[in-house]
Amino acid sequence: MDELGTFVRACKSPPPAHRLDEPVALWREREVLDGVETKAAVAILRTRGCYWSLREGCAMCGYFGDTVPGGVAIDALAAQWRRVLRHIGDARYVKLYTSGSFLDPHEVPREFATRALADLAAAGVAQVLVESLPEFVQPRLLHFPGAPRLEIAIGLESATPLVLDRCVNKRLTWDGFERACAAAHDSGARVKGYLLLKPPFLTEGAAIADAVASARRAAPHVDSLSLNPVNVQRRTVVERLWRRGEWTAPWLWSVVEVLYRCADLPVRLYCDPTGGGTRRGAHNCGDCDQRVLAALTAHRLGSGEPVGLACDCRARWEALVAQGPRRRDGSEPMGLRRGFADGRGY
Repeated sequence: MDELGTFVRACKSPPPAHRLDEPVALWREREVLDGVETKAAVAILRTRGCYWSLREGCAMCGYFGDTVPGGVAIDALAAQWRRVLRHIGDARYVKLYTSGSFLDPHEVPREFATRALADLAAAGVAQVLVESLPEFVQPRLLHFPGAPRLEIAIGLESATPLVLDRCVNKRLTWDGFERACAAAHDSGARVKGYLLLKPPFLTEGAAIADAVASARRAAPHVDSLSLNPVNVQRRTVVERLWRRGEWTAPWLWSVVEVLYRCADLPVRLYCDPTGGGTRRGAHNCGDCDQRVLAALTAHRLGSGEPVGLACDCRARWEALVAQGPRRRDGSEPMGLRRGFADGRGY
C-alpha cells in the first residue's frame, strides 16, 4: 500500500449498523431509453460493498458507509428485493446499484442475481443498469437466462494512468477497461462509462482537460458516457482536503465546458451532478446554479445542448481556469464564488 492508499484508509471509519432487510434507497426519475424519455426506477441494495473499498478504496468514494462489511445473507437480500419489486411499478428502465459490483459473486450471489433479473423481465422491464469493476465483466458472469437487456456501468474515471493512480487510487488499466467493454458487448449488453470531473489534486483547468481527453479516448468503446463531478462524501480523502481548504468542488461552468468540448462525440455524454448546487457538490455562485442544473437535466433527457446560460460569476470561473498553470492543487481563493446571491457562503 502506497501513501495515497494509506491516506484513503486513514480517512475511513467503520460503517454504522444497518437493517439488512431494507435497501439503502429507492427513488424514481426520468431517463432516456432507446432515444425516448421514459420512467426509471432506482434501487440501491445493501451488500458487503466494493471489494476494492474493503482493501483500500478510492479517494472520492464514501459509499462504504452504506455497506455491511461482513456481507448480507440471501434471505436478507430477498427481503430487500421484495421491497424493490413493489417500488418498480410500471418503470421500463431500472437502475440497480449495490455500492460495489453487481457482477461480483462474492458481493451479490449468482443465485440471487439471476432470480432478481428474471423477476424484472417478468415485470416488463426492458433494460437494467448495473455497476461493476472491469475485472468482473467476464462472459461467465454476464450470463443471466431470462434477464432484460443489461447495461453495464464501468467506472473508468480517467483515461490518464497517473490520475487514476495518484489522484483516484484506482487500480485499473486501459487494457482492462477495453477488455471489459468488449466482453460486455459480446454478451449483448450495453456499456456506460463513468468519468470523473476534478478528482483531488487537479486544478479546475486540468480537470476539464483530463475529462475531455478521457471522454474522447473512451467514446469508441462505450454506448454512453456519464460525467460525474466529484462531490464531497463523508470520511474520504476528498472531504479531508476540502475541510483543509486544499480542494473545492468543481464549478458547474466546468461541467458545461466539458459537454461543449465533447459535443461532437459519437456517443451521448451527459451529466446529472450528485449534490449539485450545494457546497459539497458542483456549484457556481448560488444565483445561477438552479438554471444551470435545469439545463443539464434537459440536456440529459435529450433537449439539446445547455446553451444560452449566463451569469456574472462566469468571469471568475474563467479567471480561475486561466490561473491553472500557476496553481498547485484543486483549491481556489476563499470566497471566490461568494457575493452573487444575498451573500450565500460559496
